[in-house]
Amino acid sequence: MIFSKRKTIGLFICKVFTEFDNAVFRTLAREGKRLNYDVVVFTTAGYFWSMSDYDLQEKNIFRFAPVEKLDGIIVVPESYNEGEIRNGLFDMIRDRVHCPVVAIRHDSDELPCVYTDEREAIRPVIRHLIEDHGLRRICFQTGHEGHAESRMRMEVFIEEMKAHGLPVSEKSVCPGNLWLNCGEIAYNRFFSDPGEQPEAVICANDYMAAGLIRVLQKNGIQVPEDVIVTGFDNIVGAAPDVLSLTTIEPDYEAMVVEAMNFLDRQIRGEESGKTKVPLGGKLILGESCGCGQRKPDYFRNECKKKTEELERINDQDLVLSNLSTDLGGCEDLSVLHQVLISARVENPTVRDQYLCLFGEPDNLMEESGTRACLVHAICDHQDCGMPMTSFDRVRLLPMSAERADEPQLFYVKLLHQMGHNFGYNVMQYDENAIPTRVFVQSNVLLSIALANIYRHREIMRLYEERRLSSITDMMTGLLNRRGMLERIKPIWPQMRGRKIAFVCIDMDYLKHINDTYGHSEGDYAIRLVAQAIQAAVSEREIGARVGGDEFIVFLPSTENGEVSLFTERFNEELEELNREGKREFTVGASVGYAVREIRENVDAEQCIQASDREMYLVKARRHAGRVF
Repeated sequence: MIFSKRKTIGLFICKVFTEFDNAVFRTLAREGKRLNYDVVVFTTAGYFWSMSDYDLQEKNIFRFAPVEKLDGIIVVPESYNEGEIRNGLFDMIRDRVHCPVVAIRHDSDELPCVYTDEREAIRPVIRHLIEDHGLRRICFQTGHEGHAESRMRMEVFIEEMKAHGLPVSEKSVCPGNLWLNCGEIAYNRFFSDPGEQPEAVICANDYMAAGLIRVLQKNGIQVPEDVIVTGFDNIVGAAPDVLSLTTIEPDYEAMVVEAMNFLDRQIRGEESGKTKVPLGGKLILGESCGCGQRKPDYFRNECKKKTEELERINDQDLVLSNLSTDLGGCEDLSVLHQVLISARVENPTVRDQYLCLFGEPDNLMEESGTRACLVHAICDHQDCGMPMTSFDRVRLLPMSAERADEPQLFYVKLLHQMGHNFGYNVMQYDENAIPTRVFVQSNVLLSIALANIYRHREIMRLYEERRLSSITDMMTGLLNRRGMLERIKPIWPQMRGRKIAFVCIDMDYLKHINDTYGHSEGDYAIRLVAQAIQAAVSEREIGARVGGDEFIVFLPSTENGEVSLFTERFNEELEELNREGKREFTVGASVGYAVREIRENVDAEQCIQASDREMYLVKARRHAGRVF
């Protein structure tokens, strides 16, 4: 990791669970070990057709990632289909990155890159249709606006058609979304006029090709007898229910190997400058053009694989359903920890998990500082508890997570909800295992749980503030009458059979001070008495302001002369405060008390009322015949 003697390479990718990113993760794990690098995958979620606020907040990964500490970086710009997020990636590289960077699956003039040469990779399938099949009416379905790869494939299609003297019009091209559900778009565009139906449709990827074949078959058009359909990417299982596709297979594994080798040479100082490594593609002939044929046991094997996949998806859905239910009941981190410990049984390929929240242990989920706290840890499938270890988050993990004996591959996912960043989740999988769709979805559920905990904490904080304001005298900071009773209530049963005292303090001549010197000075006099009480009470004694100029102090014991001791301390403190205040008047107070032996059916309120009566008698005796 970043804190280790071993160097660290970071990968930035948007995880969409395709053949590409699965190949990237598997190759990274192997190449990281071969070259002795730790690898940190900064992954995001989001699809171009579902750009919610959550998706857009994913770009915070570029602000969070400690790229200044990385030794090398691999980026996959084309995986960020949303332009704003992709721009965030390039802003990060331009403004903060100082280590070697290489882009994969991206032809760039700004960065070293290893990529499929789209212009060359697509040519074999176009030429196969034109030269080997002798077709003339060929159409092309491209990807969504802004998808550079499909745009380049389309440009080469137009170029090859013109080079072979074949007609190309606006109707020869239509947009798609790179997914199965856009077959109707191509069908309506290319097959609405029976007299001008194409002989072949080249799709920018296999999913769109499979989707179009399904729509064609539904409408009685046979492939390849009536029309040929081809794809790109050679995605395993893209169309098992239709035909094996004629397609192009990019070498994703070679991309990662080349990128890792380039970074390794850069880090070791053996290579400098920019590098562009274009890779070609392999033409795969399938049934969709009539040149390929499936093996006899294809459907039996596919049925087996699909059954296993369905079982796996059902298991994952059950895991996510249970996790959602359990996380929904979390109101604090200790419960969350137990839920995550239970969840590891249902997600056995996760070897290590570290939940890190922003902030310090006493102020978690606050991103204002540079610290993070490890609040949940699983290592080697074992519960490591809630370490509550604080560390500088540029390290990503505390030193205790370091493994000196082997390179590591960690997946990092930011945890956020409704614009608030709570922290991040770090996971490492068993050897030969990679994240499934559960990775992203479980992290979304975890983000929701943290949001609930955060809101619950805020509600409790506001409740406590409101509660404290309801039991506190705002002018003096002492408790009010309600606050005193609340503080006494839990310890009152312990007072049975014991003698306690309520000392009642009443200011002298507050009205005279208000009338003569103003109400601000009267407020000063009230606060002066409160300060004297606060300074005089011991840890177990409780002072409160119960009226305009009336105060009460609860003494839980009278066995050792506590009443006299308190009265003496109070008078001394008040005298000292008067000297320090240097006012034209002297703040005085009458002190009375009532000692009670607590018996059954006697409560604190009754004792306070008795003490009030005693105080008024003392005050009346003291003021009799006295002029201020």
